[in-house]
Amino acid sequence: MGPSDTPSKRRFPWLASIPLGVGLVFGVTTLPRAAVPDAVPLPRVDSRAFAARVKADGLLADGVRREPLRAEVRALGSALRDFHLLEAKQATAPELHAARRALDNALLEVLEGGSEPLLRLRAVQLESFVAEVFAFERSGVESEELLSVAGPFVRRMRREGWLRGKTLVPRQDEWRVLFKGMWNALLGLEGRAEFAPTLDEQRVLYAFYLAHPHPSEANREALLAARRGVGADRARCDALDIAERLAAESWRLERVQRLAALDASYPGSYARGVALYRRGDYLAAAEAFRDWLRDHPEGPWSGRAESYLRACLAASRVNP
Repeated sequence: MGPSDTPSKRRFPWLASIPLGVGLVFGVTTLPRAAVPDAVPLPRVDSRAFAARVKADGLLADGVRREPLRAEVRALGSALRDFHLLEAKQATAPELHAARRALDNALLEVLEGGSEPLLRLRAVQLESFVAEVFAFERSGVESEELLSVAGPFVRRMRREGWLRGKTLVPRQDEWRVLFKGMWNALLGLEGRAEFAPTLDEQRVLYAFYLAHPHPSEANREALLAARRGVGADRARCDALDIAERLAAESWRLERVQRLAALDASYPGSYARGVALYRRGDYLAAAEAFRDWLRDHPEGPWSGRAESYLRACLAASRVNP
């Protein structure tokens, strides 16, 4: 039995739009040379610009070794470490609330001195974080230092499906950007330009996201609950497998759209077309490819977009 069986349709009515196979697309003789969209394009990272950012962070950390942080900045660093450690060890709500209050008070005092002390503190903690993640990959043990600078980072990576044994799926470049994002978010600094990741840092992270999609947290929880109730029912298991794959494609589509808004050089509508096709939204994918061809009648992606547009139209006829 498969996902097209009646029980699965009742449980997942949207599964009816899933492609029936590449052969059906290629079998539509009225639309020759149609190719099935497969890989979502990744952003192009300026490696020199990214390396310059890494070097700048290293220089900030080196500066702290020559000229120690002021007392109030060190106090903020300690408050951050205390909060992370409690979070990692799943402390009680009152303990976390008290630690959060202490962290906010310490931050207010540091903010009066401008951004530079905070950037220096972040650079030092970033350097420690990278070293401790490497140590974790060697030993498989989360050190007290890793818990202090990153809280439940490893647990989150495991929950996202980005941990294989003791090896993280993201690598050092991605670690750095992930850490900055977590650090900024915890201190409420996301809206301040001086703390924002550079465009190439964001490209590094989004390249990882697009290459390693997964269902959103809410969808993961719903799928897990659903799997607990299916038992050995093959048809329902197959339907849930498809549901999980399409949920991951929806998550990836959201990242495509966010990246396109950030990076004018990224082929947004073309990538959206690929992601929509992979999700089974053939008519929406066709419209995205039309958008790309209208704005880019010639260029490196245009020939593929024309072929993919034909595949979208063919699939929409086979899977009405």
